[in-house]
Amino acid sequence: MHIHCVGSGVPTIVLEAAATASWLAWRRVQPQLSQHTRVCSYDRAGHGWSDPRPGPRDADHIIGELHDLLNQAGVERPLVLVGHSAGGLYAREYTRRFPAEVVGMAQLDASSPRQLDVLPGWRASFEQNRHEYPSRLRWEKLRVWSGWERVTGRCSVDDSGEAPEIAGQYAAMMCRPVFVGGEDSEYAYFEDTSRQAGRLASVPTLPVLIISRDAAARQGASSQTLAEERAWDQEQERMKALSSRSWRVIARNSGHAVHHDRLELVVSELRLLVEHLRGERVPPFGTTVVR
Repeated sequence: MHIHCVGSGVPTIVLEAAATASWLAWRRVQPQLSQHTRVCSYDRAGHGWSDPRPGPRDADHIIGELHDLLNQAGVERPLVLVGHSAGGLYAREYTRRFPAEVVGMAQLDASSPRQLDVLPGWRASFEQNRHEYPSRLRWEKLRVWSGWERVTGRCSVDDSGEAPEIAGQYAAMMCRPVFVGGEDSEYAYFEDTSRQAGRLASVPTLPVLIISRDAAARQGASSQTLAEERAWDQEQERMKALSSRSWRVIARNSGHAVHHDRLELVVSELRLLVEHLRGERVPPFGTTVVR
């Protein structure tokens, strides 16, 4: 497994990416955070530079592997866990399994353990995708293993618009035969992961930062999309109930990738969390603000 740590100081921030995403998702966040403390990003098995592994890809297995990785890499505790999207579920499960190691948690537009059942249409879509996944995987293997994807020029990612310096790294991760299906395998276990993460019902005194996308930015979307946005926003607000020391920031004009759309805000709020843990500042616990 691959891990990348920079900076110095405690607590150590561990960045947990969204489903299918690699450590490169944090390419802009990590350098800025590392000016204030030690920061580690990593690749879950089958993602980025980490080899695939057999067996279930649910939170129980993923968190066990992360814990072993941090031990083998000598990552200093205590930890602040930062999870984006489905990464938020893994952050919750780590906190439940290893509470003595975690002194803070941040959820960046994170998945809710209940979202399959409370977001309109998500349950039906999930079941359909899970049913179709084996067939899609067989065709993907055939296209990659036969060399068809490479011959037709689809083994690259055009990221030149935002970060040309890493376009080569992205291209190098595409179309590797033994990795086919590895990045998508977590979707098949999303329901199990949600159930496991939902076991963390309360962390009464743990500082919890919640940064959410701006639902107001979706005005003019379809009625279905607006209904999903309302349900997502309600789940984001509900996360505050995890701790009496939680606070929520709605990142104005941002989409799901809040750490890309509002980098400066995410870094600023995470820095506040770290400074609070060092006894320097107190966050506005219990509040929800649009910023």
